[in-house]
Amino acid sequence: MSYVTLAKLNRHLRITLTPEGRTELQARLDNGDNISTDSTLYDLLENCLCNGWEWIRPEEIGALTSAPILSDDCSRDDSGLLGQIGAVYWFEKYQIQSPGEELLRVGHVDFDKAE
Repeated sequence: MSYVTLAKLNRHLRITLTPEGRTELQARLDNGDNISTDSTLYDLLENCLCNGWEWIRPEEIGALTSAPILSDDCSRDDSGLLGQIGAVYWFEKYQIQSPGEELLRVGHVDFDKAE
C-alpha cells in the first residue's frame, strides 16, 4: 500500500498523500503519535524507498544541515557507501515546519531541488 506519491516538478519534488496515507497519518495523530518526526515521514515513504528512492544523510554529501534529503539518482557500493550522486531534494524549512504536519494540513509537501 502506498501512502504517498512522488512527482518531480520544475525545481522540487512534490510528495502527495494518498487517501490511505491521509487515513494513516490522521490515525497516528489521533493515537497521540508525533507526526512531525522523521520516522513518521520514513514510514509514509517506505514504498517509495523500496522502489528507487533513498534517504541521504547530510554528512554523506557534505551538506551542513539536518534537513531530510531524498534522491533517486545515486548509487552505493557493496558496503553501502554512497558513490555517485545526482539530483537531491531537501526540506529546507525543517527547522520551522514539519513535513508530516504539512502533508496532513495541505495534502502535499515540496522538497526543494538542491543546486
